[in-house]
Amino acid sequence: MEQRGLKSRHRKVFWPVSGTEPVSGSILGTMLETQTDIAYEYSLPPKGTVHMASGINTDSIVRFLKTDNGQRLVISAYSIIATVVLYAFSGTGAAYVVGIPYLFFVPGFALVRLFFWTKTSPEAKFVLSMGLSILAVIFLGLFLVLTPIGLDSDTTRASLIVFTLVAVILEAFVKPAETKPEEKTPEAKARRAVKVDLPIAAMLGTALVISAISLGLIITADYPSTTYFAITDENGSADINTTLTHNTTMTVILHMKNGEDGLRTFTMIAHNDTLFDQMTFTRDLAKGETWNETVAIDMVYWGVFRLDFDLYIQEEGEPQYFYGNLHLWIDVQ
Repeated sequence: MEQRGLKSRHRKVFWPVSGTEPVSGSILGTMLETQTDIAYEYSLPPKGTVHMASGINTDSIVRFLKTDNGQRLVISAYSIIATVVLYAFSGTGAAYVVGIPYLFFVPGFALVRLFFWTKTSPEAKFVLSMGLSILAVIFLGLFLVLTPIGLDSDTTRASLIVFTLVAVILEAFVKPAETKPEEKTPEAKARRAVKVDLPIAAMLGTALVISAISLGLIITADYPSTTYFAITDENGSADINTTLTHNTTMTVILHMKNGEDGLRTFTMIAHNDTLFDQMTFTRDLAKGETWNETVAIDMVYWGVFRLDFDLYIQEEGEPQYFYGNLHLWIDVQ
């Protein structure tokens, strides 16, 4: 605040001579008091500026957030905070509040700063940020699904923060600086008004290209099998007792499900060179059908043995192929 001026004035003040005696009209003392009044004229801050009681000038914060480094800092910090919240509070309201802007705005905003920042209106930047965020999430999802990395919550969070931070780094250190000053003439403004829709058109074209590529990858991808093969004890527990007594019987259940894209012939072979002869079980399973096979093995010898269970799958008209092996080490005492 600025002090504009100082002025003084005089005024006459009348009061009783004695404060304890009744005041008569003739007994008055007169004193001329000179009082200097300091009057301040304040210059008001610009419209929209807020000064906090703590002394923090939010106008400075806003100015910093409008700078390149300010926006880079916000993008990076929000990405890190959102990743931590999504990991620590998964499925909670906080995860939704923080995660929705993170998924649908932040990655796209980083891409807008990298590719479409100059000569783009604020409205176009906002729309581009949302659209490019959706495209980035789709691209990352396809990348994870079609690579050995796999798609799950952990890989999704990791890929999203890496993608966003890499975009910020590229924009800060790789993107060339703008050297040509922006034109202020009416003709230049008219040209910019015509070109406002170019980023939108670029986004739509990119979306179409990515969508076409994605559709082709989805149709032609060789997706991993969802067939499962598991072993439990006779009670269905995976915690199988492998320390057994001589001349007792061990019972296990082999669980199989056809996760292939049609009818298949499943063949399960249990074998051990010492305790028992090879046992073979075969069944045709439709897509999604399950098969639980109980196998009983007599412990007729002492010692440590390995029990193997091999699964083979065959499609009609195709050769049989080995799917997987389960085995147990047992100690017969």
